[in-house]
Amino acid sequence: MTLCLPGEAFPGGRADTAAIGRYGEQALAIAGELAAAGYEVQTVRLSAPAPDGPLGPDRLRARAAALTEACRRSGVGSASLGALRPSALAGVTPAEVAEVLVAHPLLFLAVLVAEDGRVDHAAVAFGAAVVRELANRDGEANFRFAAVAHLGPNAPLFPGSYGDGGAAGVSVGLQSAGPLLARARAAGEPDPVAATELTRSCLDGQLAPLAALLRPACERRGLLFHGFDPSPACAPDASIAEFLEAVGGIRFGAPGTVAACAAVTAGIRSVGQPTVGYAGLMLPVLEDRVLALAWQEGRIDTDSVLAYSSVCGAGLDTVPLPATTGDDELAAVIGDMAALSARWEKPLSARLMLAPPDADPRRTQFRAEQIINIEYPGR
Repeated sequence: MTLCLPGEAFPGGRADTAAIGRYGEQALAIAGELAAAGYEVQTVRLSAPAPDGPLGPDRLRARAAALTEACRRSGVGSASLGALRPSALAGVTPAEVAEVLVAHPLLFLAVLVAEDGRVDHAAVAFGAAVVRELANRDGEANFRFAAVAHLGPNAPLFPGSYGDGGAAGVSVGLQSAGPLLARARAAGEPDPVAATELTRSCLDGQLAPLAALLRPACERRGLLFHGFDPSPACAPDASIAEFLEAVGGIRFGAPGTVAACAAVTAGIRSVGQPTVGYAGLMLPVLEDRVLALAWQEGRIDTDSVLAYSSVCGAGLDTVPLPATTGDDELAAVIGDMAALSARWEKPLSARLMLAPPDADPRRTQFRAEQIINIEYPGR
C-alpha cells in the first residue's frame, strides 16, 4: 500500500518531516484496518511528488533526509523520492543521485525518460549513468532505481511511483500470482481463449472486497483512494510465468508466449475497479523462479522481454546484466524500452540489475531476499 504525499508536504520544494510523518501514521492505521480484516499487508510506503524544475544536489539530499526521518518516526518501511523529469535533471549529476540512494537505503527513485509520445534521449543517458554509478557504489542499490516511461502519477509500485502533487491519496498493488495459478490449475486443460476471463474474474474477486474496505478507510481520514495497480505480483512459491504456461499451454519463451501474455493482459485491464500504474502483466526476471530459469537457459533476453511488453506490462524488471556491459549498451537498453513506450504511449520501465565491477563474471551475486541468483547465459 502506497500513500502518495500531497504537494503541501513540500512547501517551497522542501520536505516537511513532521507533516510527512503524520501521513505515514495514517497509512499505517489503514494498513492496520486491512490486517484486522484478514489481509496481509506486506509493505506500507510513502511516495513524494515529482519535483518541479531543476533539482540541485542540496535539495535532493535534504528531501532524502526528511523522507528517511519521516519513515523512522512513523514506522513506514520505505519511501519514493519521486520521479525526476528531464527538467529536474539540469542541476544534479548521476553521481549525486547515486550518492543519495546509497546513503538512504529506505528510499527509491525513478527518472522519467519518455512522456507524451516522445523520448528524452538526454534523460535516457542520465538514467544509464545512474545505473553504472549505483553498481560501482553498491551492488544492491539498482533494485531501488528505474528509468520509467509514460507512467502516470499515484502508482503504488516502486521504484516508479510518484505523486501528482495534489491531495494525498492511497493506491494499492496485490500479490496475485498465487490465486491466479491456483485458478489455472483448477481449470485443468490450458485454454488461451478462456485465460482472459479467468484472469478478470479472479482479480475482480480479490479487488471488490478490498475496495469496500479501502474507500471508507480513506474517506474517514480525508484521503483520496486512487485505485489499484492490478498487475499480478509473483511470490517465492507462485510464479507469474508458471501461470502463463498453465493457461497458455506453453513453455515460457517458446512460440505462443506473446499470445498468452496478451490474453492475460486483456483480463487484467478489464477489472471493474479504478486502476493506476502499469495495470498490465509484470515479468520481473530475478524475482520469479520460472523467469529466472528461462533467462539462465537463454530462452528469454532483453529483446524477447521487450517483445512481450508490447502486448503486456511493465517492461524490463530486475534484468541481470554482467559487469562487462558497456555504457552504450546500458543506454541502448533503456532507449529501446523508452521507444517502445513512446510508440504506444504505454507505461513501461527498466530496472537493470548491473553487477558491480568486482562481481563473479559467471553468475549473479545479489543479497536481497527476493532476488533469485542465476548463472549468466552461455557461462
